[in-house]
Amino acid sequence: MKTLLTITLLFSTVLGVKDTIYIARFERFVDKFIEKHENFTNEEWEENIAKYVEFRNEYSELVADMSSEQRDKVTSLQYKVNALIIKHKAAKAFGSVGEFVNEAAGTLKELTEMLKKEEGL
Repeated sequence: MKTLLTITLLFSTVLGVKDTIYIARFERFVDKFIEKHENFTNEEWEENIAKYVEFRNEYSELVADMSSEQRDKVTSLQYKVNALIIKHKAAKAFGSVGEFVNEAAGTLKELTEMLKKEEGL
């Protein structure tokens, strides 16, 4: 019985360390991404987005064993990267973030109107 308890505790400790290490690695990636994103070449954008996808895939494997605080931390970091990627892609596609925001707002307004008509409101 003591052996089973010891193995269980050891296993849960290893999983906890794995989560903590993942968060520390992801946080370093995000800090570097935020610091350097303004000077990325197109190739560097692609490389960093690919690395971000790897982190998201790894997160999907670890999330079930994370505490709510750990999940909140990862989600907050993801939001920061997502915002910068959207800003970059919007600027690339529309010339400015302002144009993108205006177009997105108009699109959402039209979508809302379409949904209201479908629901008979």
